[in-house]
Amino acid sequence: MRIKGQGSRVSRPAGIAGRDRQGPGWMKLGIIIFSALILSIADCGLLTCWADVFSSNDLIKDAKKWDGYKVTYRGEAVAAVMDRGAFSWVNLNDGDNAIGVWCSSKLLAKTKFLGDYKTAGDVLEVEGKFHRACPMHGGDLDIHAYSVRIVKSGYRIPEEIDTLRANVSAVLFLLIIASVIIFKKRT
Repeated sequence: MRIKGQGSRVSRPAGIAGRDRQGPGWMKLGIIIFSALILSIADCGLLTCWADVFSSNDLIKDAKKWDGYKVTYRGEAVAAVMDRGAFSWVNLNDGDNAIGVWCSSKLLAKTKFLGDYKTAGDVLEVEGKFHRACPMHGGDLDIHAYSVRIVKSGYRIPEEIDTLRANVSAVLFLLIIASVIIFKKRT
């Protein structure tokens, strides 16, 4: 270190020599800490928004390929939640096929709407282990989910009455009744 105006060298105090904070040692430590942070975020599931969502057609067509792997699947909860104590079954239909999902009953506690003719079911996204032929469930194709989230809430489908059809039916009914009365008077 040089002092301005003097040509002589001033030495550092003892114990500080060689401890630059910008040397290669600090850089390696920074890279290690940054990498550990990224890996811990990914492991906590905060980066799962980048996970591919499989369709039922993909899983069924390539069932052998995906057997035993972690998959993300999204579909409408249909029919019923079949409670089996601590665990439950629910079928998720993605528009093409339905796949059975086995998970903790607690994960399905917030599911309110199940799809049928009068109701659009909650759309659920599940993450879990895909089984082509599950040994626990008699060889069925299923997903053992460890994460369930509601992507879109379901709703009641309003019943719409076609007034034209109702009016035509009423007129036809009255014509039939009138025809029967006229026919009985003639005989």
